[in-house]
Amino acid sequence: MIEQYLEELNKQQLEAVKHYNGPCMVYAGPGSGKTTVITHRVGYLIQHYKVDPNKILVISFTKAAADEMRLRFESSYDWLLHGKQHVNFGTFHSVFFRILRSYYRYDLSNILNEGEKFGIIKNIVRTLGVGNKLDDELIKDIILDIGLFKSNILNIDDFSPNSMSKDDFNRVVLSYENYKNDCHKIDFDDMLTKCYELLISQPTVLQAIRNMYQYILIDEFQDINSVQFEIIKLLSSSKENLFVVGDDDQSIYSFRGAKPNFILEFDKIYKNTIRIILNLNYRSQENIISTANKLISNNDLRIKKSMLSTKEPGVDIQLFRPKTRELENKELSDLINSLIKEGYSYSDIAVIYRTNILSSSIVDSLLDSNIPFASRENIYNIYEHWMAKDLVAYLRSALDINDREAVKRIINRPTRYITNKAMNEADGYHKDFITSLKVKGNLMPYQISYLDRLEVDMKTLSHLETRKAISYIRKEIGYDEYIYNYSIEKQISTNGLIEVLDELEETSSKHSSIMQFINHIKEFKESLYDNKRNYSYKDNQVELLTMHSAKGLEFKVVIIVEAVEDIIPHSKSKDEESIEEERRLFYVAITRAKERLYIYAPLNKYDKKAEISRFINEMEILNEKKSKLEKGQEIIHRVFGKGFIESINKSMIKVRFCNNNETKELDIVTCLENNLIY
Repeated sequence: MIEQYLEELNKQQLEAVKHYNGPCMVYAGPGSGKTTVITHRVGYLIQHYKVDPNKILVISFTKAAADEMRLRFESSYDWLLHGKQHVNFGTFHSVFFRILRSYYRYDLSNILNEGEKFGIIKNIVRTLGVGNKLDDELIKDIILDIGLFKSNILNIDDFSPNSMSKDDFNRVVLSYENYKNDCHKIDFDDMLTKCYELLISQPTVLQAIRNMYQYILIDEFQDINSVQFEIIKLLSSSKENLFVVGDDDQSIYSFRGAKPNFILEFDKIYKNTIRIILNLNYRSQENIISTANKLISNNDLRIKKSMLSTKEPGVDIQLFRPKTRELENKELSDLINSLIKEGYSYSDIAVIYRTNILSSSIVDSLLDSNIPFASRENIYNIYEHWMAKDLVAYLRSALDINDREAVKRIINRPTRYITNKAMNEADGYHKDFITSLKVKGNLMPYQISYLDRLEVDMKTLSHLETRKAISYIRKEIGYDEYIYNYSIEKQISTNGLIEVLDELEETSSKHSSIMQFINHIKEFKESLYDNKRNYSYKDNQVELLTMHSAKGLEFKVVIIVEAVEDIIPHSKSKDEESIEEERRLFYVAITRAKERLYIYAPLNKYDKKAEISRFINEMEILNEKKSKLEKGQEIIHRVFGKGFIESINKSMIKVRFCNNNETKELDIVTCLENNLIY
């Protein structure tokens, strides 16, 4: 009987499970058992309220989440189903495609997969000449913009793309739509927009679907976008039996069209909404949850609530401030090795970062330390970026001026006014391509002057260490200026592009010789290929994750890296609304931890002073540590060794050290920020 399952629920969970008719909004914090609530509510509807299982629709955002709910329901309540009865579990896309294929002649062969879509958009960009066809990141950004464009179906005229100018974007979209229409294809965005158009244009179809799905349950409601919400409103409008579960504090997908407003204003749209807050966390130690509460309480756009941990306080959250990124990565590897010695498994540990670009240097360090790692997403290979390939082509050309492909790649980056006609005429004359151009390219004196300068630059590069060589390419040869001009021409921001160059330059510092660096790039690519090919969730490997992809997961140990300003919150976050989303992102990251939470905030980044993330100060980690300092307490100082605290004031402690009986006054914040004392 169902009662045996309900005995395990707390008061708020039980209230949610027993909800029957009408709209219900369940605010479910991290680790509060939202999946448990959904599966038991479905069982309760069927057994207690005698609802036909076929008329229940449960929607989540990922196939994995939908499958998990279905399996958990079947393991507990399979005995409730008879004959052809079944509960409908699915994603938004699968549910809406099911509706579409019933009324249009669509089947699986009509769907463009993401790989095909990427190739088509890339070809359109090349054909229209609206961007660098070699820039895979640009293509990804355009695809994100198209998704955001489609999700804002009601305000489509107000849409401003992030990837390129509005005029260029409109040309790309028009070409893409024409291609799909000509080939009778749809993509995943179309499953939403075409379903919406079908339901508002065909009242009989809408009524049939309403009759089919009389009870609708939605998981992760904070991730819903405009077009999804409009469809759900249409389907549920007659009976309003809409049961949604989500957490406004975990709304982190604005780049996909999700906004916290949908979950915050749910009870304004559905006037008779029952509101339930699940605030008991069954996942994390109390220290982690109390710190998370301090952080997220700084957001204004949220439902006021505070999570309560059901666990013991646990160990303190550790903040580390290594001097450089290189030291950060070394300390990260050392920390993982020490955790393994304590008894943790590699698979207990997650390394979480704000942006994928940061993963390359982490992977470098883990490979050096023979630490097994894996990722559910593609680990970012910075060396595959078109700008990285440009810089590497310069390095290859410097080592071998006869490397024709490398020289061709960089001959006009920055521009030296060498035409394709000149290159075609010179091709094959001499193994030294620059000499070929001078002899057979029919060049003007000013063009030859540029090539003379390039030859001098190549000789200079060949005698430099790798990092100095990359800096020379950027500053002296003028590659950075080329990128700035490229950004102006394409009407895009330079921030992400310059970040790639900065990251590449810093990563190269580990390899003094250019040849060593080039060999490393090849080994790095092979290692990533082997990692992806051999990846399994069941393997004993450290998990590498962006903050976005970490949502919904949990680990015994979480290590957050690069907790500095302009990384988190990201430099592109300019207004308070975007800062609040960055804060929610950090909140998601820290609440993945069950037992241990470590945070790294290096003092320097790209040879410049890095400011610690404002979110660290909001979490009051240093204040917690400071409050635990007491007169007479024994401490260990990294430099001066063991000592005893003689006195404490607001900013200083006086410590007598045992090795020479000398007393020193120490700045508390400096000591705590840099982990100088324990």
